[in-house]
Amino acid sequence: MASQCPALSRTRALASWVGDGRPVTPKGVLRPADVPSVAGVLGVEVGEKVRSAADVVTIHRPWVAAEGAGLIEVGVAEAVARPPHDDPAQLWLKGLDAVLRAESADPRRRGAFALCRAVLTALANGPLLDDLVFSVHRLLKGSEDADAVASSFGGAELFPLDAALDVLTEFGALDGDRKVTPLGQWALDEWAAREPRPVTPDLRAAQLLGRLAPLPADEAWRQALRWFAGRRPVDGAAQLLYAAEFASPVERVAAIEVVAGFGDEVLPAWHVALGYRNVRPHAAAMLEMWDEGPGLSGPERRRLVTEYALSARERSGVEEAYHYVRDRGGLDALEPEATALRRELRAFAESVRLTVYQLKVTVTGRKPTSWWRLVIPASVTLGVLAEALDADGEEHHFEADGVRYADPFFGLGEDRDEHDVRLSHVLVRPGTSLRFFAGDVEHSVTCEKILDPDPQLSYPRCTGAAKGTESASARNKRLAAMRIPHPAQP
Repeated sequence: MASQCPALSRTRALASWVGDGRPVTPKGVLRPADVPSVAGVLGVEVGEKVRSAADVVTIHRPWVAAEGAGLIEVGVAEAVARPPHDDPAQLWLKGLDAVLRAESADPRRRGAFALCRAVLTALANGPLLDDLVFSVHRLLKGSEDADAVASSFGGAELFPLDAALDVLTEFGALDGDRKVTPLGQWALDEWAAREPRPVTPDLRAAQLLGRLAPLPADEAWRQALRWFAGRRPVDGAAQLLYAAEFASPVERVAAIEVVAGFGDEVLPAWHVALGYRNVRPHAAAMLEMWDEGPGLSGPERRRLVTEYALSARERSGVEEAYHYVRDRGGLDALEPEATALRRELRAFAESVRLTVYQLKVTVTGRKPTSWWRLVIPASVTLGVLAEALDADGEEHHFEADGVRYADPFFGLGEDRDEHDVRLSHVLVRPGTSLRFFAGDVEHSVTCEKILDPDPQLSYPRCTGAAKGTESASARNKRLAAMRIPHPAQP
């Protein structure tokens, strides 16, 4: 099925054309000069004047699908083809997922996906096309993604049904008569299988932890609030911490993160948890933040690092576990008993190339223009970047590619946790940028270069600033207080 899909065929043809390397623009798309050549390979027509390949839908969608499926890897200056690592069906689904994410503008990047899934579901249940609008509206009503639909597919229409139908037909999920194909039904089944299991107030605490464990921290918090409905926070916290005592490390960390979100309101539950064997280090660390409790011993600190590293590996993969442990002092920060984890992280360290980013930080909306340059490890989180940008503990947030990131200390709302995303995942190549808001000041942060670290220099560091602003040496005195592992030391 998938191997015969025209969309996958075009994606493969594009990857074949890319081959050993094709130049890309700073935004990671093909140069306008290459568009006619690609159009010939894909068998599509383009206009005479092309400002950017991203504006040509018939080329940009296969490009996005190829990158999402792993058939091409877009680097700093060029894209190269990569051999497929999945069967055709999985390549097809990854490509479709990537296109739907790119066509969504909401913070969670789910608007286009939510609409297309509702369309497929409605048509699979048999309504006529004349009844489709009503059926799709009914399926979306009350869902968390309903409001995101209007901002999908360019945001030109409040309900872009035709755009959703076109994409699904292009990818072979619908046939020419707009009927669901076997490939479309398979996509529905796959999407259903990866959706989080529903959270309801009647779940046992142990069941809740099993459902929260695979989720990112911000999504786990949103789901957990459903379970806390009708419960006093301190009572629900006590139940979760007790269940965490008998849970796996990733489930235990999920419980800790949720309970921590209630702040000092649940301090009594943390005090009770000091009597538990497995949860005690977490409870001691949390109470230490509130200047209460006995504090943490050295072995307990190593236990915490080990558990959070295991959780990071389970949730996000070995790379995230590696960076987490590295941020906390390296492999010596782990428990002596964590031999398998230590071996896995050491193997990863031998294969990874650590880099630093040269960023230009510009204060926007002010004259004369104020700017400075910051060189910082690519692996730091946005939370660390906020500290380097002089957030000084005040409320702030980032905006990157339509997604907002903030400090959970001030409440996330619909934002994502800035401590859960690394700089390299947001600024993926030179020319990409994000915005940083602190108080009433807005900064534009642009990646200018990706560099190898200098073993003789410390990071982060300021390498220059506009005339009339704070000098680089003065800024470096403050940056020197930040404890960031040197990127030249794996």
